[in-house]
Amino acid sequence: MARASKMGADVATRDSNRAQLSGHICEACGKAIPQGELLVVRLVEFDGARTRKRRRVAYHRNGSCYKTA
Repeated sequence: MARASKMGADVATRDSNRAQLSGHICEACGKAIPQGELLVVRLVEFDGARTRKRRRVAYHRNGSCYKTA
């Protein structure tokens, strides 16, 4: 994406790149996520003072699928 803007790609090209599917499925709604709306959250589970498990979870960035509170 950064390369496209540095090379002077037009708005239509950038919008089409953002609309392409990223290959991730949203954890909350179960739908495919476009490249422009991909939000990957890293979850870490602790067992006492040690890290037990790490995993990455994909959500839509629009705010309806991932909420902080």
